[in-house]
Amino acid sequence: MQDFEVSSERKFQLAHVRLGIVFGEWSGSLHYRCGEKEYCEEVLFTDASGERNRHRLTVEGVHAHMELIITADAVARINGVLRNDSTEELILDNLTLVIDDFNPGGYLDRYSFFKNGYQSWTATHVHFPEGREMSSLIPSMNVMQDNLRNLPTKKKGEFTSDMFAVIANLDKRAYVLVGQGKDFRQFLYVKGFFSQKGAVPVMELVYDLGGTVLGAGSTMKLDEVLFVADSSPNRVQDDYFDLIKPRITSQQLPTGWCSWYYYFTKINQKEFLENATVAGERNIDWTYFVLDDGYFTATGDWLSVNKKFPDGLKAVAEKVQSAGMIPGLWLAPFVARKNSQLYREHREWFLKDKRGKPVLAGWNPNWGLGGNFYGLDVTHPGFQEYLQEVINTAVHEWGFRYLKLDFVYGASLYGLAFDQTITPPERLRRGLEMVRETAGKDVFILGCGCPLSAGIGLVDAMRIGPDVAPYWFATYRYYLSRDPHALCTKFAIRSILNRCPMHRKLWINDPDCLLIRDRETRLNVDERMSLANAMIITGGMYLISDKLSALAPHIWELFSQVDSLIHLCDGGHVWPLDYMEREIPELVYNSKGYLAVFNFSNRPVYKRIPYQYYLGDILGEDVRLKDVWDESVFIVTEGNIDIGEMPPHASRLLKVE
Repeated sequence: MQDFEVSSERKFQLAHVRLGIVFGEWSGSLHYRCGEKEYCEEVLFTDASGERNRHRLTVEGVHAHMELIITADAVARINGVLRNDSTEELILDNLTLVIDDFNPGGYLDRYSFFKNGYQSWTATHVHFPEGREMSSLIPSMNVMQDNLRNLPTKKKGEFTSDMFAVIANLDKRAYVLVGQGKDFRQFLYVKGFFSQKGAVPVMELVYDLGGTVLGAGSTMKLDEVLFVADSSPNRVQDDYFDLIKPRITSQQLPTGWCSWYYYFTKINQKEFLENATVAGERNIDWTYFVLDDGYFTATGDWLSVNKKFPDGLKAVAEKVQSAGMIPGLWLAPFVARKNSQLYREHREWFLKDKRGKPVLAGWNPNWGLGGNFYGLDVTHPGFQEYLQEVINTAVHEWGFRYLKLDFVYGASLYGLAFDQTITPPERLRRGLEMVRETAGKDVFILGCGCPLSAGIGLVDAMRIGPDVAPYWFATYRYYLSRDPHALCTKFAIRSILNRCPMHRKLWINDPDCLLIRDRETRLNVDERMSLANAMIITGGMYLISDKLSALAPHIWELFSQVDSLIHLCDGGHVWPLDYMEREIPELVYNSKGYLAVFNFSNRPVYKRIPYQYYLGDILGEDVRLKDVWDESVFIVTEGNIDIGEMPPHASRLLKVE
């Protein structure tokens, strides 16, 4: 049991809740402690009549009161309320509920645990009981890519996830998703413990309340926890996302160009507009043309444009419009560096640690030596005015109708804020709401580096993986710093495939930019096509990020085909069929009738797909598949689809005929 910290002098122990989970029904017991007394009540949630069962647990303490209501029908739910019964403010840290009889399907079977990462860039993939979940040895990498409040223990068989997790009994094909429900006021962590061989997994649900102050007599509603079970690993995610999805208006799939992956911070006005001219002359049907990082004088001073853009950004935006596209702009509105005017003049706008120092948000070498940057306090009235000025200028004065908001986790870092009565994710949501209100409903907003739960319903699109790169794997960064999120194309594809079911349910998925150039890149042709096929099969938005005038005619022809296929697959629903069995799914199906097959190994692999296990229920019998690119034909033979030998890092995109 963990303590629920209310102040430095006193702590209030809340419930240790035991729930036994049996696949196909919900049952268990509630075990809790109040003061020196322990209580245990048997609970049966199932009901043959189909009526919802309900159990209420109330825990009284010296200073606080907690009430949990647990219900179960097709979906089991936990709802809770905290109330401060004292005459003093209470500081809330975390609340842990323990599920110590988590039994999906049976005992002594093979289990796996699917981790959803904290934010856009955090590693998202399945783990197995014999493995260990790692975090980087470099602290600044952890704050930029992971959750310092929910770092892995690095112990064998212990894993942690943010927002939701899926636990599988692979032998019984039984899957249970445990996830956070609306309204995303807290961060919720799902922890799995598989450390005892042959034992049933233990789960912990942790509400991170982030040092929020609960006033005397005040209450805090806890976000709902949902339990969804099914014999399909993909249906549990579909059902969960349907339960939490916001109201999404149907939008055209965003396409276009971005300056980052060719020019990085070296972009200038001349090069940017030359690319816009090429796009205009080719009459490409792109929606957006995006100026990324590199136009400002210092991180945080977004309205101070550097000398590389002598005509100013309004003139740049007007020229993009004249080329037939909507101009887009990159911003990191919730972080700033110490060399900025913002920091020199307004240190009170930053989140503070216990010593009164600004809270570190990370280190970015692209911003020069001493590239540390810090999180801003979106609850401070002065910063709110500045944020509104930045967005108003970028959108309504300069004319940018697409905003890529980067490093937005900076608003939700743990620290002391001007208004300490709201939680860290509520701070971020408030910042995103201010951006939306100032920009207007018709401006397209992309969240990047964003804690996923906090962005639901507030962004049009969400980056769902780390940056792509003009190389396949970051060997030194991965092995020397033990960085599980190491920026590279392989890990970008890992998240693109593992998070593809979120597309068109929570937002439009942004898999990051398509790199299609065959020069000035360390990606070979198989690796470039694996990135392209991953983007095609998952159907998310895309921006190309190559120097357009340098692309050869055969690349333009390939791009035209990729563009058509992405738009086609965007209209389907996508399932990563083996995501509970592999770190990176190698079989991905789109309901528009496409199947992508990958080999992420560093060696050639002979691929043979057990048809009935993965595809029989979806495609039926007598299926015939044709490779989109080379027109090879594949049929089911002796229960398998025999793909043959695939080179390292290669893929096939197959059309069901």
